[in-house]
Amino acid sequence: MAVYYAGFIPSGDGYAVLFPNFPGCNSQGETLEEAVSMAAEALEGHIAAMLDDGDAMPVPGNRQDARESLRAQFAALELGPLPDGTELHPVPVSDFNTRVKKVAVSFSSYRLDMIDRKAKMLGMTRSGFLGAAAEAYSVQVE
Repeated sequence: MAVYYAGFIPSGDGYAVLFPNFPGCNSQGETLEEAVSMAAEALEGHIAAMLDDGDAMPVPGNRQDARESLRAQFAALELGPLPDGTELHPVPVSDFNTRVKKVAVSFSSYRLDMIDRKAKMLGMTRSGFLGAAAEAYSVQVE
């Protein structure tokens, strides 16, 4: 299981959450407990979107590097120094097995032609289309 650090920054209405390894991924919560829960959900979704886009995953860093990156990220937002009470906590994420695995599948010629037409219409590869279809179907049956 990979672990990334998140900065939990006190704000007027709870905690804002920033991820030093994932600029653009943020969350919030009214309490620290809620912020931690929301952070895990936000990070899982952000990583899933990155994988869907074919983006490389950042290597998890150590606590000190994460704190320095958080300071820089906060300063880049022109919010000044990190406020007192800012905490850094590890946020575990599921292991995403991103290795491509070749498989052999069989379809009727008609079905395969239909898959290829739909994939081309959507600007996708056959594999990309089948993967997206499988994911869409799996969401429906959960």
